[in-house]
Amino acid sequence: MPCRSSAPKTIAAASAGVLALLVLSGSGFSTGHVAAEPASTASPAALRQQPEQPEQPEQPEQPEQPEQTATLDQITETPEALPEGHGREEAFYRCTACHSTAVIRRSRLARDRWDELMDWMTERHGMPVLEGEERRLIVGYLASAFPPQEQRRRGSTNPFLTD
Repeated sequence: MPCRSSAPKTIAAASAGVLALLVLSGSGFSTGHVAAEPASTASPAALRQQPEQPEQPEQPEQPEQPEQTATLDQITETPEALPEGHGREEAFYRCTACHSTAVIRRSRLARDRWDELMDWMTERHGMPVLEGEERRLIVGYLASAFPPQEQRRRGSTNPFLTD
């Protein structure tokens, strides 16, 4: 047995129902504007069909603009972005084949961690194997130019405490 509510319909639901009946019956309902022609006597199926869209006039071609997505770091990537030192150019060209110098500059590792990182990048990211003198040169440069930083304490330092 269907549930029948004695509560009145909302105004919006009642309005939608009346509007649907007017449109389907072809009564010429208007929203305050005077219709130039009487309402269509087409069937409800014909009313549901989408009207044909008029052809859009051809837009004049816009000149191509260069893409503005490059950042300053991408534009100015040169070996000079790294600190001076023996092996800088070798490290720059080997490393920037895959990532920017920003990745290098924010890394602070001990020599053994830089060495392990070379293996990880080869295994995980497909970096060409780095061996022999070239590996020693690049790892040595990275370890000297980007050594681990001393751990900073949180908050201010108490000048009265001694280590």
